[in-house]
Parts: sequence; C-alpha cells; structure tokens
Amino acid sequence: MSRKRARTGNAPSREFGAPSADDSLSQSRDPSSSALSTRAPRYTTVPALATLCSRVFADNFVRLRNNERVWSHLAAHLKTLPETLLPRLLADLVRVCPTFLTHEFLVTYFLHGSSLALTSDLPGVQTHTIRAIDRHTDLRDLELSGFAKIPDTAFAAVLPRLPALKRLVLRGCLLVGPKTLAAVASCRQLQVLNLNYTAATPAALQPLLLACTRLEVLKLAGLSNWTDTTFAKMLSRDLALPNLRTLKFCRLSISEVSLNALIPLCPNLRRLDISFTAVRHPLLGSYPLPDLEKLSLTSTSVSNPDLLSLLLRLPNLKSLALGALGASPRSIASIDSSMTLTDDALLKLIPILQSYSALENLSLVGNIKLGATITALTRLVASVGRTCKWLNLSGLPALRSHHLAGLQDAPTPPRLESLILNNTGIDDGAALFLAACPDLAWLEVAETKMSSDGLFLVLDGCAKLQTLGLKSCRGVRVGDRRRFFEAWEEDRAGR
Repeated sequence: MSRKRARTGNAPSREFGAPSADDSLSQSRDPSSSALSTRAPRYTTVPALATLCSRVFADNFVRLRNNERVWSHLAAHLKTLPETLLPRLLADLVRVCPTFLTHEFLVTYFLHGSSLALTSDLPGVQTHTIRAIDRHTDLRDLELSGFAKIPDTAFAAVLPRLPALKRLVLRGCLLVGPKTLAAVASCRQLQVLNLNYTAATPAALQPLLLACTRLEVLKLAGLSNWTDTTFAKMLSRDLALPNLRTLKFCRLSISEVSLNALIPLCPNLRRLDISFTAVRHPLLGSYPLPDLEKLSLTSTSVSNPDLLSLLLRLPNLKSLALGALGASPRSIASIDSSMTLTDDALLKLIPILQSYSALENLSLVGNIKLGATITALTRLVASVGRTCKWLNLSGLPALRSHHLAGLQDAPTPPRLESLILNNTGIDDGAALFLAACPDLAWLEVAETKMSSDGLFLVLDGCAKLQTLGLKSCRGVRVGDRRRFFEAWEEDRAGR
C-alpha cells in the first residue's frame, strides 16, 4: 500500500497535503496555521527534583490557591523558599496562569532574592508593583520588559536603592528616559544594560557611561532621534569603555561617523550589532580593530569591496549576519535593485568564511540577488553550510533544492542544528539533503513548496528535530501545521 493511501483511507480523492479551496480563508481566521510545530526534546538526563517540583506546583496552582485550608499551609512555605528557586517558580507560574499573579501575590512572595524578571505578560504588574521593588535591596539581576505605560519616574524612584545591581533590562519600557538613566548611574556595579526600545537619549546616557565603568554589555536598539548630531552629545574627553564586550546599535539613524568615534573607546569589544543603520563603511578607521567574535551588518549599505576588506581583518568571527545588504535600514521590506550581495561577491566571500575556524552562525537572509547561478549557493552550502551550526538562507527566491545537495554524501555529516529556508524555491527534492543533517533541531520552510511527503522523509532522518516552521506551506494541511510531529507519528503507524 502506498504511503498516501495508508494515510487517507476512504477520504475523498484530493491528495493529502494538496491545497483546498478553503486553505487561504482558514489561514486568515486560524492563527494556529502560522505557528511553529514542536515536540518535547528527548531528555538524556532526569530533570532536577526542584525543576520537577516547580512544574508540578505551577500546573496545580489554581486548584491549590482555591483551597483555603491547603493554601494557608502552602503560603507559609512559599514565603521561605530559597531565593535560587524563585526565578524558576515565577517563570513556571507565568507559563501556566499569568492572570492569577496579582500585584499582592507578586509583592508578597517574589520581591526578595537576587534575581527578578517581570514582563508585560503579567497583567498584575502595575506602577505600584514597580515602586515596591525598592525593598529588594539585594537585587543583582532585574528585568522589566514591555511596560509601555509605566512612567519614567517609577523606574527612577527604584533604581538608586539597588546598589548591588549588576544586570538591568528595561527593553520595551517606552517611557524610560532621562530620569531613569540618571538613577541607573548610581548602580556602580552594573555590568549589563539593555535599553532597547525606550526613550533613552545620548545626552542622558553620557553620565551613566562615565559612572558605570564596569559595563560589559550595552544594548541600544530602536531608539528614536539618535543621529550623528545627537550621538556626539554622548561622547566626552573622559569617556572610556575598557570592559565593554557587547554593543548593540540596531535601528539607529547613525552612520560610521558615530561608530568610528565610539569603537576606539572599546578596545575589548567582541560582539557588535549595527544592523538597520546608515553605516556604509564600518570599522575602516585608523584605530586598531577589535577582535570581534560576532558582527551583524544586516540591512546596511556596505559595499562588496569594503565588506571583503573588513572580514579579512576579523579572523575569529563565530557569528556573522549579512542579511539584506543594500536594503533600506528602515526595513527589510524595502529590498529592491539596490541590493549589493551578488553571486560573484559571494564566491569571493566563501574562501574568507572557510578560513574562519570558529564560525558557527551565518545569516544571508533577504539577499534576493543570490542564486542566479548554481555555483555560488551550492559552494556555500557544501563548505561553510556544512560546518555551521546555524544557517539562515530565508528570503532567497532563487534558492532551489539542488543548492542543498552538498549536505549529503560527505565523509562527515553536517553540523547544522538550525536551518532557516523560509520564502525560498525549495520543494520535496530537498528532503534527502535535509535528512542528512542528524543534529538538526530547528527547521523552517515557511512559504516553500515542500509537502507533507517530503517533510516526513526529513523527520525520518532527523531524530533530534524539535521545531518546524510551516507557515503558509501549502503542501501541508492547515490543521497539521502546528501538529506535524503528531501527523508524522500517525503516518509511521500506518506504514
């Protein structure tokens, strides 16, 4: 019996996985059609007892909380939990029942210990919850993410009372601005600061940088009104960042003028993200170049000669993002004829990438001119693609299944653990090549021509695969896109 017939039985004649007239309508109404299909990892060790207890408590929290006699006993023990268990337990409760975590509950049981993470997914967190953190004087790790309506003054009132703070994340707190930054300057032990998508300004950041000399990680993405002119207000004769190792300048309206003024102050920089900026000639100044391990140039207008010149000087790169080169820094959606990375340029780039003994992550997403000839992408996959652990080739419309042939028939299997092939021209011809990646744990083939039959072959060969992205993959039934691993199990049982 054929595999298709084993799956369909007495169903109508439409082949399994073929698009129906209702597919497009179903996708627009059912958000599950665009979600990832996942399965639990295969554990090789037994989880720690504390982990299991935390999960069980969270799964039964609502029932326990509604039993007054039981809860009065549990509440006393909850107050005496070791502080090392609190972040784990809170994360499990957020996963299971976030709406039950009121302001009073959070303040009573979780505002102590050395680590605290609160996000806007918790409806119980209000301005007075943030202000209550000031009693948490031993806090060393604080994450407050996504609180778009909590005012600058609320954060500013808390931070001066946290002298031991080493890590602070305020990502997505849209009103965080000068008052909060002035307060952060009092946290002299600070090592990690994330101000992505806040109202931080260069002028307000300068005193903080002068005061927090131990800073190792600084993330400044999506900040409005950051230009070369305003950036100059952050610089001073006394500013130095000798301990800074990670710098994120993503989605800022700055050019190499600002970048070249700051990089010499960061001699030990290892990770740099300048994606979606107006930088055209990165790190080509007269100063010594940092020994970078990670570099993101996505959606910048770096020319091919400048790119090759730069990468030749960075032999220790582990992670490189070259997505949508030449596109508008405002959006990858602005991809057009100005795209700069071509097959000829990629052929010159491949030997440099091959020389990187430590390279693990590579992204070429959205470089729409790649793949016009067979040679460049084929060589890339057969060489660099085999040795990387994470490879993103999404948004390359000319990418075809045969470009992936280099993943198969080699003395050693590919190291790939994550492979992103969304919006490409691959079909079921890629199945055998993908199945040759035994360590593959994450695969996305959204909006491709792959069907259930091809993907079943991939799962047959990839025992470690845990996540599949199948959005708008019309060769897979809408109802199977979130439960594809279950569909595969059913197919195996019917063979």
